[in-house]
Amino acid sequence: GDPFAKDTFQGPQVSQVQFDRIMNYIQAGKDAGAKVETGGERHGKEGYFIQPTIFSGVTADMKIMQE
Repeated sequence: GDPFAKDTFQGPQVSQVQFDRIMNYIQAGKDAGAKVETGGERHGKEGYFIQPTIFSGVTADMKIMQE
């Protein structure tokens, strides 16, 4: 939903550091061969919003599974 709407459950990340950390995990998953089924990108142009992200093809040895 609209990240600025009162009834939206998923809010922004709290800082640029947290935003970057999550985006790095998403990239690590892609680099390791996991497939992004949906999401995986910044949402909007303001704030630290990230689209809800779902991967497939994740294996137990991937960073996104272990951490």
